[in-house]
Amino acid sequence: MKNNILAFIKAFFRGFGQIMLQCNSWTGILFIGAIIYDSPLMGFAGILANLVGMLTARLMNFEDEHIDNGLFGFNAALYGIAVVFYFQANIWVWIALVLGSALTTILMGFALKRKIPVFTFPFIIITWIALYVLSIPELALRTVPDHFVDIQEMDDFLIEGHAFGQVIFQGSLIAGLIFFIGVFISKPIGALYASAAVIISVYISHHGHESADMTNNGIFSFNAVLVGIALSGQRVRDGIYVLIAVIIATYFDHFMIHHGWTTLTFPFVVAMWVMEPVKRADQWLVNKFSPVDGTS
Repeated sequence: MKNNILAFIKAFFRGFGQIMLQCNSWTGILFIGAIIYDSPLMGFAGILANLVGMLTARLMNFEDEHIDNGLFGFNAALYGIAVVFYFQANIWVWIALVLGSALTTILMGFALKRKIPVFTFPFIIITWIALYVLSIPELALRTVPDHFVDIQEMDDFLIEGHAFGQVIFQGSLIAGLIFFIGVFISKPIGALYASAAVIISVYISHHGHESADMTNNGIFSFNAVLVGIALSGQRVRDGIYVLIAVIIATYFDHFMIHHGWTTLTFPFVVAMWVMEPVKRADQWLVNKFSPVDGTS
């Protein structure tokens, strides 16, 4: 019984860690702590959505290993936070949160069973549907986030902090830095690559004369953060892959925003889908031309 409870707790916090691709319960603890620091309501919504995702996974008899690794928690948690980010909480918002969290889990289970790399796409598609359903019938009122408040003396760190924070809809510098620490303790090279990815995306945005406020608030960089973490590695070509994917994600981000679309993490997903065949070809070449004993 004690082991089951411990496994449940680890899986729960890993669900938050997996938002930035980290199967680490300590990372998840830092993430949920930062979210609650920024917005207790978002923290509660994320916790509820994560629990709904885990319960749905159990009811659907999805693989225990995937549940234990938090793979059914992160899309649900992101979705839950997004719903209360975009709308003022009421009965319809909470109903949409519970139903949508279950749906993200079912989509994730379908993808994992068929080995389809969907990343955060279940969160994206269900959030888009929720935005439509809750907006058109006017079942809920839109909310305007008001937590972009920072210490001005720390301007040099604002964009990096905002970029990490915006991955999970958080605007404060403190939350963003805690997210960075959470990734760093789990995968240091991933955190560093993500920081470099932010610099690249900011350069592209400034060069393209994008909104300075949106750039400084990390709107054009949080997808780059996920790209940097996802493609980080020890090889030289990993750096090249990150560079290419960040360029794709940033320009696609600009394109979506200019056309009035809610981007969420879709630019990250698109960049990863573009890079997927490249990575597969890379692995095929490595396997084909590596010595029999596996050395290089």
